[in-house]
Formats: sequence, C-alpha cells, structure tokens
Amino acid sequence: MGDADLESKRPQPVSRINWSGLQEAMDAEDLEAVVAVSPENFFYLSNCLLLSQQIIPSRLCLTIACREGPPTALVCYCEERQMRQDSWITEIRTYLEFQEHPMTALAETLKEMGLDKAAIGIERHFLTAAAVDRLGRELPRARLRGADRLLDRVRAVKTPAELDILTRAASLTEGAIQASFQSARPGQSEKVVADDLLGRVLHAGSTWQWITLAVGANTAVNHPFPSSKPLTPGEILRVDVGGTFQGYQSDVARTAAIAAVTPEQESVYRRLREAQRKTIETARPGVRACDLYFTCRRELERRGLSMTSQAVGHGLGIGMHEFPVLHGHETAEIQPGMVLNLEPAVLDFQGFLYHLEDLFVVTETEPRMLTRLMDTSDLFIIR
Repeated sequence: MGDADLESKRPQPVSRINWSGLQEAMDAEDLEAVVAVSPENFFYLSNCLLLSQQIIPSRLCLTIACREGPPTALVCYCEERQMRQDSWITEIRTYLEFQEHPMTALAETLKEMGLDKAAIGIERHFLTAAAVDRLGRELPRARLRGADRLLDRVRAVKTPAELDILTRAASLTEGAIQASFQSARPGQSEKVVADDLLGRVLHAGSTWQWITLAVGANTAVNHPFPSSKPLTPGEILRVDVGGTFQGYQSDVARTAAIAAVTPEQESVYRRLREAQRKTIETARPGVRACDLYFTCRRELERRGLSMTSQAVGHGLGIGMHEFPVLHGHETAEIQPGMVLNLEPAVLDFQGFLYHLEDLFVVTETEPRMLTRLMDTSDLFIIR
C-alpha cells in the first residue's frame, strides 16, 4: 500500500477543527507535540464533549496532538465508551482513576510515542503546579513549554462549521430574549422572568444555560441572582444570558424599560448603542484588541457617558471569554474569522445600568453581525 493510500485511510479531523492551523502553530514554535487538557481544548481537538470534565476537573482527559502523525487521546477508563463513539481520534488510551495518576499515564504514553526527549506544549494555566511538577519528574529530558497562548490563537479564528454553530446559537438566544420580553409584565418578579427566559433558551436546544437578570438598583450589581424584586414601572431591566449549543457558547445582553420610557432613559440607551455600533464598525483586520477598547471608551465619552468596566468585550466560542479579551493592555491584532462580543455598559443618573452585547465576526472587509434578530435601535418597553 502506497503513501497516498495510507493517507486516505487515516482518520480526518472533523471540519470544525482547525487542525492545519494547529500544526502550523507547532511548526512556528518548534514544538513536536501539544497536550490539550482543559475542557475547552480537549473538546476542540477530540470532538468529544465530556460532562465529567465540567463537573469533576480533577478527572483529567487529554489529547496529544503531534506535529507529525495522528493524535492520541488519554482518558479516564470510564470515558472510553463515549470517546470511541464521539471522537474522530482512533488511538485512545485509558488510565484507572484512583490507581494511576493521569500525569504518570501521560508520561508513559509520551515515552511510548518516542516523545520523552521532545519539546512538548502543555497548558500551564490550567494544570495545577503539582501536576506540572509531576510530569517534569516523570519526563526529565523533555522540554515542557507553555502552549496556552498557542491554543488560544488557534481557536480564536473560527472555521466555517464553527461560525454556523455560533450564528445559530446567538440567534436562538436572542429569539428567546425577544419572546421573554414580549411575554413579561410589570409586577412580575425578576425570578419569574428569568425562569421563563432560561426555559426558552433550554427549549431552543441548549444543554446548559446561565443568566444575569436584574431590575432597578439591582442592575448595577455585576452578576446578581434573580430575586423576588418586581418589575417596577419607571425602572430599567437588564439581562445577560447564554447557553451551550453543540459545545459552543451564546452570550447576549439586552436592556428594557418597564411600562414606559422617559426621555432620559431613551437618550442614555441611544447614546450607548451609537457608541457600541461605531466601535464595531472599526473592527477590521490589523486593529488591535486594545484599540477597540479605547475606541469604545472614546465614543462613550463623546456622548457624555462613562465606561463601567476594564474590558469591553471578548472572543466567544467553546469558552465564554476567549482570546482576545478587549481590554486596554491586549495588543494582539484581530484577524478575519475571529468572533467577538462587544458589550459596553453605562449608568444613568438613577444608578441603573444599561448593558448591550452583540456578537460579530471579523471579515476581510467590514464586520458581519451575528446578533441581528432584534431591532435594538430603540429601548424595548415591557408593557
């Protein structure tokens, strides 16, 4: 059998994975392998979404991506069936929980793969210091290097398959907000409205969901739990909600007035939206993440508003706050294919917080909005 025949029979990564981008990144940093162990990076490379990684972080599961040759997965014995069912990776090894330490099992696997003296990228920001120390003792001749930023950069540029998932997730979440706003009534409690909205996100197809929903003075709390406080006429309601769809996140924020809107409230909201949209318009290839932060701050100040946070947005994908986070110290340039949330928030004279968060993809030309279901030109009124 020739080399071409062998290549055709190798398992190919699912289209969602930017496998060639990962290999190019390993080439650039002269790494022979990268070990993905965080829930986000393990799912990204293996295509297997393991619940236990979310709720039992110590039950490590890993993907070993090689610069040359197919990848290998190392998982806890109880995850083998799902791995063989869901993952495109065929070389799957297991370790016995409580009997074998996952770092020891990883070291043995890397030795068998001939990588015991290799330059290996690991997730130093996710692994505990004890785990890194143990791996170093097990592989004294290996050169262990941090690969967190490498994996962040690879995942930041989305494939067409990822864009499809994220677009659908954003639209379904935005539709849930719209329907919930339309059914909400003054006098209902934050909790009643939040439960209704979460139910709509769940029924839209999410496997997990979260929410921040607050009215009046509660809006100024960063992430309040919905309470028994009623939706009171004259106050502002803000919601920031998301879910997990096919392993990817949605994250949308909207603001509404209760019963009626005052000229001051409408003015604050319109100025906030103008500043947000002006900032999104500048999101072109080559612009730095920090440039978007300072542009948004400047646009708000021109309209008599003040930014309330040290970041104005973030990448979105498998993770909630993915690279690049849009703050004043992040100098990374944005690239076509990056999916970003821009979410400025401002306070009015009553201390109510207005929050608007929209998702867009960076293209070779102008950015393309992914949250475009609701008309956000005017402040929504819950009547």
